[in-house]
Amino acid sequence: MKTSKEMGFIRLPNDHNLVPAATSYASVIAEIAGFSPDDSNKIQLAVEEACVNVINHSFLNDEEAEFDLHFLKNLDGIEIHIHDMGLPYDPDMAPVYDPAADLLKQDMSGLGSFLISKTMDQYRFNNLGVKGKEVVLIKYFNTPSILEEHTGPKEAEVVTPPVPGVAIEQIDFNIRLMKTAEAVEVCRCVYDCYGYSYANENIYFPDRVAAMNQEGRLRSAVAVTDEGEMGGHFALIYYDKLPAEVGIAVTKKKFRGQGFARQLGEFLELEARRDGLRGLQVKEVTAHPYTQKFCMKLGYKDCGLLLAHSPKTLSFKGIADTLKQRNSDVLGFKYLENPKPRIIYPPENHREMIGMLYQNIGDLVECGRIDQTIQLNEQCVTEVKVHTLRSLAEISIVEYGLDTMKVMRNEMRKIFADEIQVIELYLSLSDPMTPPIVPQLESMGFIFTGVLPETSQGDSLIMQYFNGVYIDYDQIVLVTDVAKKLLEYIKQHDPQAS
Repeated sequence: MKTSKEMGFIRLPNDHNLVPAATSYASVIAEIAGFSPDDSNKIQLAVEEACVNVINHSFLNDEEAEFDLHFLKNLDGIEIHIHDMGLPYDPDMAPVYDPAADLLKQDMSGLGSFLISKTMDQYRFNNLGVKGKEVVLIKYFNTPSILEEHTGPKEAEVVTPPVPGVAIEQIDFNIRLMKTAEAVEVCRCVYDCYGYSYANENIYFPDRVAAMNQEGRLRSAVAVTDEGEMGGHFALIYYDKLPAEVGIAVTKKKFRGQGFARQLGEFLELEARRDGLRGLQVKEVTAHPYTQKFCMKLGYKDCGLLLAHSPKTLSFKGIADTLKQRNSDVLGFKYLENPKPRIIYPPENHREMIGMLYQNIGDLVECGRIDQTIQLNEQCVTEVKVHTLRSLAEISIVEYGLDTMKVMRNEMRKIFADEIQVIELYLSLSDPMTPPIVPQLESMGFIFTGVLPETSQGDSLIMQYFNGVYIDYDQIVLVTDVAKKLLEYIKQHDPQAS
């Protein structure tokens, strides 16, 4: 798992006069970590705005309190955790800044969150219930990108199956884990297949690819010829809260038809079993059928859809030069060992569809019913992760509380202020409070889109919200009957569908 080095810690009173002390400290930490003066200024600005937000909105007037700043260094950047034990979230205390509105006619106190979203590469809001709350700011080093080697645009191409009857001269190659010095070649493989359009921006930065492998966030497997040329890549992607994923499967055009991807996939499955993983997920694009068919051969079964999951800049030459909408993915899952018997609590209106999805992945869970009144905590626990470049937010409700819907409304306000287009929400199916909360979320505009086992909270129900994003269901290409039934089911329950 990811290893972080503690670089510094300070505790400050909630006094505006001491905010410069926090920014000065952040400046020194950024310099020691190796950031450029320009990036250091961005880090200072984000820290300043985050501290001001805490002081303005987390405490009562004239209340004397303190808050903490933790600075952690990763191999590819820095994390700053700003934690307080102040007031729970209150939607009325979170003004929204609109960059398009007249500056003289709006509350500028909402500018802080907007500036954080524009200066940081990633950030999180963690509502920790009785343990307070924190914002986590993440900034990557400004290292060279593989795209700097290329001056002109390059479109992605669809990797189609070999033409039947056309012989392909087979070559000898080795399947093994990537060496650190080969990270640049992995990036070049991605560029060769996807041009500039791959949805995970980190894969174009060799230093980030190397760092993610060293820290255990990524495990890259590569196919290398006897002459030492890298021809393909496939990886295990590790997450804090979700099951590990197989992804970033690419084969250079000159080596297509050699069977790199299949053998790399089998190699990674052995690696996952050695790690003791009980299952793996995969995301399969829906702009064409080939990825879905390939994942079926590796044994992955459909368990959900992630609509509009990645930006429409993801393109596939020969299918569509530019997608008409954000790209949607089929969510697949494969158990590496027999699932354990357990009880889940699906919402009644989606019970039948959820049962079909579990049956499809070979998991015969038992559906429980709520027989007693549920005692809730005063405060819920939520985790919000925002991917600014992908305009995507992931929310997990870890524990329900009496303030759950109030917190959700506030989180969505902040997400909307940062112009995020898609929200993916994960709810625990092992929690009997999930069924009664789902209708409330649906009244807010969330729609059910699938399930995912083996998350940090056990089995998760997936819901999505679209902020100004229209889903053209007719443009989504699906292979299996289960995926087609699920898409039609989602469409019937989508209030925005025509």
